[in-house]
Order: sequence, then C-alpha cells, then structure tokens
Amino acid sequence: MNRKCSACSRKASIDIYCDYHAQSFESLKEHYKKWVKAYGIMSWSDYLNKLLKMNDTGIWVKQVISVELKKL
Repeated sequence: MNRKCSACSRKASIDIYCDYHAQSFESLKEHYKKWVKAYGIMSWSDYLNKLLKMNDTGIWVKQVISVELKKL
C-alpha cells in the first residue's frame, strides 16, 4: 500500500510523513526541548502556534505544524 505524506503528495516513508517532512518533524521535536529549557514550560500546541506565526519558519516545518495542530 502506498500511503501519501500527510503534509504533501509524496510517498510516506516514515509513519505519516515523507522523508522531508519526517525530518522537519524530528527537528520540531528536538527544538521543542530546547525552547522549554530556554523559556520554561510551554505546551506543544503553544510552541507550534508560535513557530507558525514566525516569518523565519520554513515551509516544510509549517506544513508539518498544520498537520500536527489538526491532531490536537
């Protein structure tokens, strides 16, 4: 069965994401730990929403954020 990435039309290779979006998701998780350490307790949802509003956040990361926020 060929599953498609939840963030784009590419073939999903890791769980629900293609290689590119899976890498973006892993990066999000790693940076979340750093944000919590630097800024104190912050919910996953608050973190994602803050990144979504930032101009410097890349398009692939924003696509993953949109998928993750729909899960909440």
